[in-house]
Amino acid sequence: MKQTVRVIIPLKLQGAKTRLASVLTLKERQTLAFSMFKDVLNVTSELVGITVLSRSWLEGCRVPPGLEVLESNRGLDETLNNFIEEWVAQGWPQDLLIVMADLALLTKEDVESVLDLEGDVVLSPGRGGGTNIIHIRNSRFRTCYRGLSFAKHIRQTEELGLKIGVYYSYRAVCDIDEPEDLAEVLLHGHGETKSLLESMGFKLSEKGRRCPIRHSNL
Repeated sequence: MKQTVRVIIPLKLQGAKTRLASVLTLKERQTLAFSMFKDVLNVTSELVGITVLSRSWLEGCRVPPGLEVLESNRGLDETLNNFIEEWVAQGWPQDLLIVMADLALLTKEDVESVLDLEGDVVLSPGRGGGTNIIHIRNSRFRTCYRGLSFAKHIRQTEELGLKIGVYYSYRAVCDIDEPEDLAEVLLHGHGETKSLLESMGFKLSEKGRRCPIRHSNL
């Protein structure tokens, strides 16, 4: 990695991935969320300093060594923006890179591309109008993840008179939320999440991505 940034990974384990409830139990969804987090952690591990934002750690989800864990019961934006305010108070020691924890297809090349892209704020959109990655180089920027956050982040950056960079990548766009998204991991995955789904008995269906099948005998 060419740059030194502080990485922030918001992680939700309690009540994780409710839209997958039709194909996974609560415990399985929590295990999946933790596996995706570990894949994101793997592709950002060469960067100096990682902070994980989480409401709590669950039994069986051991905190990887070397991480700073910030537990908070506040909303995502309130927690992130409070972190940014404290970062500003410390003199902005590093730029910030916010990466969502469910980007199971993300690669080190994607992370490097985001870091290399010019802009006071670099955004990588998610499907459905969300924002999956933000590289913040200017301390005036604040997050606004509710609703169509990508458009909100673009508008805020423009209103602040800051230069915007946008990184488009299928792997960065593909957050794992719906049952059909599991097929994308089986097709294009490269880490723990793909191995976990295979161990759970999931395989691709000849009917395509909307019908990943799970072996009932496992």
